[in-house]
Amino acid sequence: MKTAFVITKYELHASVLEEISTTAELKKRGYERCVILDSSLSSYAKWHLSLSRSGIVAVPGIRTGNDYWIARNERGFEELLRKETNDSENLIHISGKPRNLDSSSGNPIWECRYLDHESEKFRVYASLQPEIEVADYSLPNDKNYRELEHDLLHLLSELPRNFSLKRIEHVFPVRVSAESFSSLLCKALEEKKMGDEYLSRLKRELSVILAKNIQDYFMTVSKIVDIAKSIGCWIGPGRGSAVGSLVSYLLEITRIDPVAEDLFFERFLSLKRADPPDIDLDVDDKSRPVLLKKMYEYFGNDRFCLIRTYSTYGFKGAARELGKKLGISKDNISKLIEWSKDGKRFPYAFEEDLDMKRLFDMSKLIAGLFSGYSLHAAGVILSGISLKGLIPIDFSEDLPVSLWDMDSLRIVGLQKIDILGLRNLSLLKEMTQGKEPWESPACDSNTYETLGSGYTTGIFQLEAPYATKIIRSVKPSSLRDLSICIALNRPGPIKSGVTERFLKLSRVPSEIEKMRKRVPVLAETAGLLVYQEQVLKIASSLLSLEADDGELLRRALSKKDRDAVDRLFKSSPGYSRLPDERRAKLYSFLLDFAGYAFNKSHSLSYAVISFWLAYFKSNHPEIFYPLMLRELPRTSFGRLVAEMRDRGLKLSIENEVEGRKIVSLSIPQLLKKGELKPKPFEDSFFTFVRNNRSKYQARDLERLIKSGYLDCYGSRKDLLKKMNDALTGVNPELKSIRSVFGYKEELQEAREEDTPVERAMMEIETLGFNVTEIQRPDISSEVTDFEITSAVASLRTGISPYKRIDYLGKSFVTDGRTFIQIESHVPLQGFVLFNNGNPIEMKERILEVNRIFHGQIDRSFLAVGSKRENVVVKVRGTEKIIPGARPMGVDADKIIWR
Repeated sequence: MKTAFVITKYELHASVLEEISTTAELKKRGYERCVILDSSLSSYAKWHLSLSRSGIVAVPGIRTGNDYWIARNERGFEELLRKETNDSENLIHISGKPRNLDSSSGNPIWECRYLDHESEKFRVYASLQPEIEVADYSLPNDKNYRELEHDLLHLLSELPRNFSLKRIEHVFPVRVSAESFSSLLCKALEEKKMGDEYLSRLKRELSVILAKNIQDYFMTVSKIVDIAKSIGCWIGPGRGSAVGSLVSYLLEITRIDPVAEDLFFERFLSLKRADPPDIDLDVDDKSRPVLLKKMYEYFGNDRFCLIRTYSTYGFKGAARELGKKLGISKDNISKLIEWSKDGKRFPYAFEEDLDMKRLFDMSKLIAGLFSGYSLHAAGVILSGISLKGLIPIDFSEDLPVSLWDMDSLRIVGLQKIDILGLRNLSLLKEMTQGKEPWESPACDSNTYETLGSGYTTGIFQLEAPYATKIIRSVKPSSLRDLSICIALNRPGPIKSGVTERFLKLSRVPSEIEKMRKRVPVLAETAGLLVYQEQVLKIASSLLSLEADDGELLRRALSKKDRDAVDRLFKSSPGYSRLPDERRAKLYSFLLDFAGYAFNKSHSLSYAVISFWLAYFKSNHPEIFYPLMLRELPRTSFGRLVAEMRDRGLKLSIENEVEGRKIVSLSIPQLLKKGELKPKPFEDSFFTFVRNNRSKYQARDLERLIKSGYLDCYGSRKDLLKKMNDALTGVNPELKSIRSVFGYKEELQEAREEDTPVERAMMEIETLGFNVTEIQRPDISSEVTDFEITSAVASLRTGISPYKRIDYLGKSFVTDGRTFIQIESHVPLQGFVLFNNGNPIEMKERILEVNRIFHGQIDRSFLAVGSKRENVVVKVRGTEKIIPGARPMGVDADKIIWR
């Protein structure tokens, strides 16, 4: 059997061979067998699948230096998996350099690390870790292979002629009989005092779970939840389609009642689909490492493992690494990345630079190859039997790790369980002091009012500009409304145009009611198809399909599989009863929109987390905002502080001040100087510096002064002048010659007070926002919509008055409370036009404002404006101008002013 010996791309910087193209080349050149000889078995499952599909025998082996171990049989493969590479009758052992490195070697193996056309790619890739000897690593040509064949005869005769990779029957560690499982759930149902509707639903779900014999999977996930609870690790209210399962709810894996929320179990599991259940758990990210350790201890060190994953080079990463090796400056590398649009085209500016052209070509060449190993962000494998000898395992930070990635594990029949660390759960846990809110009703009107105002900074799933626009338009008043907002912000509804239609409808409440009556099956979402579960509802109510078939229809629609859609449509009992015209409309409607809908189960679960974060923002700002200033990136501070001010909250750096309308800030925490007291306790500036001189350099002390932390010692400008003397140990109060004789002489230097503008600018420089406010612009607000603070806080579209502040070469526009840095020169005061919170244009005076709405707007959203203001409504090519009017409670889609 013609045999190749390959090293795969899973060997970092040592091979570029990829399974599909290599399989095709081997088939083309008549190879019948391929021995995989990486330093681990990481690649074997994927390569076995690819090679065996083409009729090529895939034989596992391992290479360590110049020692090669190849499995003779399944037992030998198991020994390789266990890393038992001693002399064994189940392994073939060969020593010595491969023949393509040393023509006189007794080792007849010819290592292949690239195909003929990939030699340059390999050379570049291998140069990043130059440990590979220079040689010809392509497949041997016919002449070379014939020369090798005689020496290979003995080895080839020992190699297996067939090698199968057996699927593993995944046994989960928590075992339970069907009877015990059913009894446990019925008891939980009784304890919750749920009625006949729930019992019927439970029986239906049990019939599927038991028929699939997957009750052990549910009990294993339930045990993970129990372990998490035992260590105080939070589990989120749910994630994905598993939230539609009553069994998951009764086992407290999820916390959303699927019957009350009209969720479908069939969206999660069905006898008509072979796919396994997939329950993902969100946990608070701070506790996740402890949870993994506890699971490792509970389930056993040979029955638990994490999963390896691989990072790949993009053009940017490749350019940075290769550029460094080639000695190209960081500045030029950055320019190449930026100007080439991340590798899309070579920049004209470098046309004459051969080094930059070389770097560009080399970076393009290795983009997509592996750059390193890491751990799967969520996945774990749990087994009821030992994993040793079943999969290749290594260790990372004292925890076992599968060297097979998740796709390889799926090939052999193992199913991962995802445990995702969620920072927002950790934040919420800290706000509630560890008390889970999931059982409390999400019905606080203040919270929904806060969200509807667009105060979404730091709120899970809702703080992005478009999400904020959606929530300001919808103005949710319930958890279901909030769920719709989250779903509308997903790529599917946005791409299909459903989101924009929903936002336009929200400006005409009477139209929403008409749509709900016209399409009752979609009444929840104003007659629009937003949720995937709604496809199942339509399938049931209009086509009389069972929920199982409804889910099959949804999947077919999502994949645009017209044959499957036609088959399900025509076989449905309700199809023939529909009039031809309605049948055609329904078919067209579902094809157009069903593939873009979002999972309601997932949206509703995340709405719960969003609500409770917003609850603390609304009702306990003194808890929410200081925590968010500690956790959010500095780029979010400006909006977060604008939001506080717009809500009428007072900022204080006096930590002893308390109250719901007062947010007390810790400057040491904001500056990442947690070792400092909330306020300095030393009796003088000189003493403070002397006590902290060993810890802080001049730059650190300057930041403390400018932030206002040391205001108790005098003006900031005075302290900055004294700073160098204090750092060198000279007390400015004792600088006179008379101090030698014990006299203390007061220096009569004039104190220099800080202006409010100076203090605000210093704070922006050091903290990222201003605590100090200045005088507001003295300008007419007749045609303005709101102040700058409101525009930034809620990402509004409209006009604000401003005045310009210049400080140390930088320019800002401000309303006295919020400052926005600008690049262009603008008038000293005037008006600024915002689009979704971004300033886009400034004018000194306004002659006319036209606020444009695409689509109808109800009269209740309009108010009397000035003579310079008009509302323009554009509907299907027509335009209606309402003079002397302005919007109220909604923002225009576009503003044209002069």
